[in-house]
This record gives sequence, C-alpha cells and structure tokens, in this order.
Amino acid sequence: MESDSVRTMGDSTLVDLWIEGKFRAIIVARQAIESYLRLAPDAAASMGETDRREFVRTHLGVVVGAATAWLRANPEADTIVLDTLSSSAAPRSEEGERRSGDRRKGERRKINIGAPGGIERRRP
Repeated sequence: MESDSVRTMGDSTLVDLWIEGKFRAIIVARQAIESYLRLAPDAAASMGETDRREFVRTHLGVVVGAATAWLRANPEADTIVLDTLSSSAAPRSEEGERRSGDRRKGERRKINIGAPGGIERRRP
C-alpha cells in the first residue's frame, strides 16, 4: 500500500480503497481503534497519528470487513464512516482453519520390495 493512501485528519484516519465495485473513502474514528485494541485511557491518549496510520495498514482486513458490513446497510455511500471495528471482521484464527493438523493419520513406512514388476535383473 502506498504511503499516501492512509492519512490522518484530526481524530480520524482516512484510507481510500476499492470496495464492492467502487473507489470509496473509509474514515476510521480514533475511538474505533482504541476500543478495538481495548486500550486503557492513558495508553489511548498516547496513541499518535503515526500509530493510528500503522494500525489501519496492519489491520486492513478488519477495516475492510467492517466497511463491507457498513455498506450492506448503506449500499450507495461513497464515504464510509467507521465508529466501531468488530472483532468478528478479523481474519480467521487457527481454530477456524480448514487444515489445522497433519493430513496423515498414522505413521506410514515405505517398504521397498525391489524394482517395479518384481523382476530382479543382474548382469552376468
């Protein structure tokens, strides 16, 4: 993502993305980031503009998920304002992964019974 794609304006962080067939402006409120991270009041106060931009860059899946959900209620909107970020929009954890374990159920041994066809050829 380009460095000028995510920018801050006051207490909001703005990102422009292509979502649902349109280029849309997504505004993430400072309170949405703070509540998603469950920050204490003193930690929230120390969060600067750079920290909020980095949050949006590194949690883009969460932002896009919340924006997509917001668009379901407002399908014609060009500007999306996110006051909350849902943890359900986060990428799936390892528990939800389809292949969480080894595909092989037990230990399999390779048994070498000779050359294919079962015929052993030796030079005289």
